[in-house]
Amino acid sequence: MVFDKQKVDYSLYLVTDSSMLPDGTTLYSQVEAGLKNGVTLVQLREKDCETKDFIAEALEVQKLCKKFNVPLIINDRIDVALAIDADGVHVGQDDIPIPMVRKLVGPDRIVGWSVGFREEVETLAKWGPDMVDYIGVGTLFPTLTKKNPKKAPMGPQGAIKVLDALEEFGANWCRTVGIGGLHPVNIGRVLFQCVSSNGKRALDGICVVSDIMAAKDAGAATKNLRRIIDQGNYHFVNLQLKNSAITQETFKSVLGQVALTRPLVQHVTNKVHQNFGANITLALGSSPIMSEVKDEVHELARIPNATLLLNTGSVAPVDMLKEAITCYNNEQRPIIFDPVGYSATETRRLLNDTLLSHGQFTCIKGNTSEILSLAKLTVEKMKGVDAFVGNVDEEMLSRATRIVAYTYKTVAVCSGETDFVADGTENGHFTLSNGPVKTAIDLPCVKINNGPISIMGDITASGCSLGSTIACCLGGANAESNVFDAVVTAVILYKTAGKLASTRCQGSGSFHVQLIDALYELFHANEPARWTASYRMLN
Repeated sequence: MVFDKQKVDYSLYLVTDSSMLPDGTTLYSQVEAGLKNGVTLVQLREKDCETKDFIAEALEVQKLCKKFNVPLIINDRIDVALAIDADGVHVGQDDIPIPMVRKLVGPDRIVGWSVGFREEVETLAKWGPDMVDYIGVGTLFPTLTKKNPKKAPMGPQGAIKVLDALEEFGANWCRTVGIGGLHPVNIGRVLFQCVSSNGKRALDGICVVSDIMAAKDAGAATKNLRRIIDQGNYHFVNLQLKNSAITQETFKSVLGQVALTRPLVQHVTNKVHQNFGANITLALGSSPIMSEVKDEVHELARIPNATLLLNTGSVAPVDMLKEAITCYNNEQRPIIFDPVGYSATETRRLLNDTLLSHGQFTCIKGNTSEILSLAKLTVEKMKGVDAFVGNVDEEMLSRATRIVAYTYKTVAVCSGETDFVADGTENGHFTLSNGPVKTAIDLPCVKINNGPISIMGDITASGCSLGSTIACCLGGANAESNVFDAVVTAVILYKTAGKLASTRCQGSGSFHVQLIDALYELFHANEPARWTASYRMLN
């Protein structure tokens, strides 16, 4: 009697690999430790095993799975699955076609399929609910368990496309597990970010290999994985991820915290912005460091109130950028990401997408072109790194900002004549299987305006320096402060300073100086009642 398909728990799916067993362990002992501590599904995968040995091994593992009432899936080998009466099989795109698999194993066994593209989802949807029961969505990240991977890592954004396709094609019966390069450092982020655009579907679980099979203490490793999954929260920064009523007292409190803590802002930014950004940071009572040294990011990220501003206007070594993201994520410190010229060239798009897949960002800030491109709403390519100057109504810009916030589970900022700030962090909460039901349009979004400041477009690095301002306000925040409050404060402050500087300058050269002076004056006075930028929470 095979396991009831309707009762399968996909949350912690173990795939075996006997090639990575530590000394003193066996495949049996590692699987047993996993089952004792929360593994809910086991796939026996032995690529280089003789059939007789595979069957003997499968029978032993099957006894364990039955003891813990957990289904056993056999990878590829339908003959072995039938020989031992396993609960199901899993096949890849290059294996026996799914209709043949189903014909061989019958209607009651679990059938899993490796999927990475929208067209594959369309195919399984056309087959209907009697063919594929679940899909392995991936490969998400680079992995050593696949010797010759045929697919480039798709990251969370690729997984979202698969989830969206399942919704689009009505494959509501099909369950999903994320697979490929999943470890404790990224599982929380994957479960947090991977939600369909309509808010109805999330991953049903995650698939791991090495974190249990290669663990010296497989039981403890499984407990840790189980904890990450069950806690339902990815608190990626040591600040509050919730909304509050935004008032002038909010702004005053944010700036007061910056003055008290004098945060360190590590700038990985373009060369044009470096000096200007450093002076903006100093004007805001903070300490800038312009560093692209890979070996020191670990130390910098551990400094109290450290914050990373990552601006891709000039391309630093990719391995350094990834290391910086990893270190600041590990220390739960804020990262502000500015995807400069996101769609200007294919090179820039690929770089920015690579970094967006690599880590979690507290804030993503871009000009109108960058935010429209990230939201997949742009209608034409960017001209260099300049903002879009065509006719885009405010409803579209607010929508784009919300989509970016929702997609990347971040606070998104769209800068322009009118600025928009949307909060997609949802207090860090995630659930398996069912999404939050909320969609991008439901997110809190603030509209900020201070009239036209045309001279802003006549200087270099004005948008980049908004990033520096946001970094100062986030860096200075304490554990009780809200991320959204700090970002909104920074945008309103910068907008007010820009208008003030435009009334004092003689031209674009003096505007640089006047903008720094205005930020210095407004920050040290800390009198938000005198700020001129208006703000309104949108419906």
